[in-house]
Amino acid sequence: MIVFEGVAQRDEWRELPGSVREAVTDGLGAPVVSAINQRGGFSHGMAAVLTCADGNAVFAKAVRADDGLAGPYRAEAAAARGLAGLVPTPAVLFTIERDGWFVVVFEFVTGHHPHLDQPRELNAVLELLDRMATALTPSPLPAMPTVSEVYGPKLRCWTALAEQSTPAENLDAWTLRNLDRLAALEHRWLEWADGETLLHTDLRPDNLLVTADGSVMVVDWAWPCRGAAWLDLGFLAPAIAASGIDPDPILATQPSTADLDRVAMDSFVCALAGYWTVQSRLPVPPRSPNLRAYQKRAAATSLSWFRSRMQWS
Repeated sequence: MIVFEGVAQRDEWRELPGSVREAVTDGLGAPVVSAINQRGGFSHGMAAVLTCADGNAVFAKAVRADDGLAGPYRAEAAAARGLAGLVPTPAVLFTIERDGWFVVVFEFVTGHHPHLDQPRELNAVLELLDRMATALTPSPLPAMPTVSEVYGPKLRCWTALAEQSTPAENLDAWTLRNLDRLAALEHRWLEWADGETLLHTDLRPDNLLVTADGSVMVVDWAWPCRGAAWLDLGFLAPAIAASGIDPDPILATQPSTADLDRVAMDSFVCALAGYWTVQSRLPVPPRSPNLRAYQKRAAATSLSWFRSRMQWS
């Protein structure tokens, strides 16, 4: 893991109860002498690189046990443990439940987030996705929910806008003109969603690390689901487009998408664009002040790519 600039106003290591910090220290076997708090990401839970008196470093995440983020943090820890030896992801060293807090401690991995406009790094990311599709089919975590169960209800935002009694404010003329078509298309990806691959479902550059040998690790398994392997590339594709790279030639050659019905990806990108559009219009979370701006950019990128695929007037 690495420290990167981001948008969250996170809890800090020094703000954790003394009993929790003491339990972490006991697990590490040496006193913590330095804590570099991470500001990246979009959640408010603690995330910090802890350096011990013996020189060892770890990456720790912590959240109050009754916080809404506790579920994803536990899911991330469980997924990372289940993936050991299957795909490159930082190992879980231990977890702690103490005095109303949940803590997960990972091995520390140095690296940088991939630049998707750099062919070598993009290719390394795509190679990782191929490896994940193979190694994680069938899912090593069969109890995880399906992608249809988790994302089917969420990715219906154009439909929600179309069902409003009055047109939504701040939608551009193209979107208003095509709103019924968007609503009709956004659910169709579910026809191709079934599968037994374990999916990450939150792939973007800040959840990937390029290590010293040029290979890529995937981190932050907070939303694991079971489904068709092509979906993880679908989640990543808008970030590829945002880097200035046309994702369509990539989709045409990647094993998970080369033979995929075009309507499946059209529908999925449509649904993502609708989700980001609606999310970006919500009130700003006080501890993630730049989240809506990020979502607005994601909506614009996804919708621009979708429009280039569809050529609707």
